[in-house]
Amino acid sequence: MIGPPLSLKDKTDETNFLEWIPRESWLSSESEADFHLSVLKKYNSKHIIIDDYRSDGEHQKRLREENVRIVQQYDASKKQNFAANLVVNGSPHERAEFYKKDVLYNDVEFLLGPQYCILRPIFFNDELKKCHKQKRILMTFGGGSDRGAILYILKNFYQIIADNNWKLTIVVSDKNENIGDVSNWISSNGSKDIELMISPENMAEIMSTCSFAVLGGGTTIFEAAYLGIPALLIPIADNQINQCVGWDELGGMTYVSNFNELDDAKFAENLRSFLSEPSLIESHRQNLKTIIDEHGYERILDKLLNDE
Repeated sequence: MIGPPLSLKDKTDETNFLEWIPRESWLSSESEADFHLSVLKKYNSKHIIIDDYRSDGEHQKRLREENVRIVQQYDASKKQNFAANLVVNGSPHERAEFYKKDVLYNDVEFLLGPQYCILRPIFFNDELKKCHKQKRILMTFGGGSDRGAILYILKNFYQIIADNNWKLTIVVSDKNENIGDVSNWISSNGSKDIELMISPENMAEIMSTCSFAVLGGGTTIFEAAYLGIPALLIPIADNQINQCVGWDELGGMTYVSNFNELDDAKFAENLRSFLSEPSLIESHRQNLKTIIDEHGYERILDKLLNDE
């Protein structure tokens, strides 16, 4: 592992990685490529997986000059050139034809869509995937700021949830600056049916107790889909919109609108429909089961190691 600070290392990483090399600064494409080549030489390896959005075409070209085989996870919101052998993005919106003018080698292969998404192993538990009958909604907008989305939804739409006798689990990061406001609203409204959880360690178990969700546009969509949890999607950043549109097109998830321009009427209508019609949630849940599984990382590794 090269890049992240040691503060992000957890117990499982002790066995996952032979060495963890913090590297906060990206000096230049050429110098970083040379550094990566030195590490590859140390471990007699010709394979590298890049999940660092600072990596560009020049960086990857330098690696390919030394016959290194590259998997790149890319940021679809960033204009870039592609030189990696395998370019990966799990978003159902992505298409190889979007990038015809951006490839630097004829053999660049795009591995796109949910079949190539990489889920955390903590979700690989058949018990978690069983249909839970609890009328509980998960609401979360990722590991940082929620941009005020949670408080807005509570103020304007919680009554719909209460009227349909659903419980609500809200998950926020301890880095979310709006925790106090959300907590105060819950306390002031005195509802015992709202649970606020801050940076919980057992996210997979928490999600598995829910049968519906309200989500932003991040990786939680993939995890919810894997567990068979339909959701209303409200991206809180422009670079999340396409992913939400793609999931809406596949079915199982419903894209409402960007939070900055939230379509209140559409959100309310969809929320009422799902919470009052169990058959609608079930049909979406069944559709999700056909879209995503736990084998994304195996498909990528097979391509990396066997298609040389």
